[in-house]
Amino acid sequence: MTVVDHRSFYIEQVRNVTVVCFTVPALVESTCEFVSDELFELVENIIANGPIQVVIDLWSVREIDDWGLAMLRAFHETIEDHGGMTILCRIPQTVATALSHSGLKTCFHLQETRGEAIWSF
Repeated sequence: MTVVDHRSFYIEQVRNVTVVCFTVPALVESTCEFVSDELFELVENIIANGPIQVVIDLWSVREIDDWGLAMLRAFHETIEDHGGMTILCRIPQTVATALSHSGLKTCFHLQETRGEAIWSF
């Protein structure tokens, strides 16, 4: 397992899956610029080097707004556009509620635990 740290998340390589674990407590307008810069740098690396199987662990995220939801959706769509798959896991209730209210819950692949998400591939 390889671990790489960024300011807003760390990455673990487990089997052939890239696991992105957010360390920031909020994906909101005020944090989205630096988070999205790091996240889309990661996307470019994943697409270039594969495999394009990603688990996003949201356990530390306690607040999310439309900006954060849009960032997650753009990440998800970019991965899928390149033949990959993204699974969200360990979703706090506040984030789950935001996903439901926005209508985006059905756009994402969701799993309860990190293990379930990794073994889904």
